[in-house]
Amino acid sequence: MPYTRNAPPPYRGGCLCGAVRYCATAPTLGARICHCTTCRAATAAPFLAQAQFARRDLSWQGTTARWRSSERLYRHFCPRCGTRLFLEPRDAPRIGIPLATLDDPAAIRPEMHVWTCEALPWALGPDDLPRFAQASPLPYRSPAEG
Repeated sequence: MPYTRNAPPPYRGGCLCGAVRYCATAPTLGARICHCTTCRAATAAPFLAQAQFARRDLSWQGTTARWRSSERLYRHFCPRCGTRLFLEPRDAPRIGIPLATLDDPAAIRPEMHVWTCEALPWALGPDDLPRFAQASPLPYRSPAEG
């Protein structure tokens, strides 16, 4: 069941220079704020708020470059302006998008904080979202059959 506090799809966004544009046509499989050191370093930010979608529900125009940030994850970015755009797990048919790259970044709300054991002390705001010291024990939702 989709997270009800989100605006309905489609969700559109892209990079800073406009060379890459994307569209997600289905509800998210989940949205999380990750505080791990890898996400912080990869985004040059105190945390990464991102939403996952079934790979089949996300399309984009333009060319991305990618690099492998871990054994299981590729990170795509715009080779022109450097905006980080997609997180692509090698072991699952889904893809993540940073919420900050959405045309309406408030359209999708995070559901939890993960890897809080690595969080910067000032980066955990006063919210009521569940917090997990490491990866969430809750899996991403399954995409609707169809």
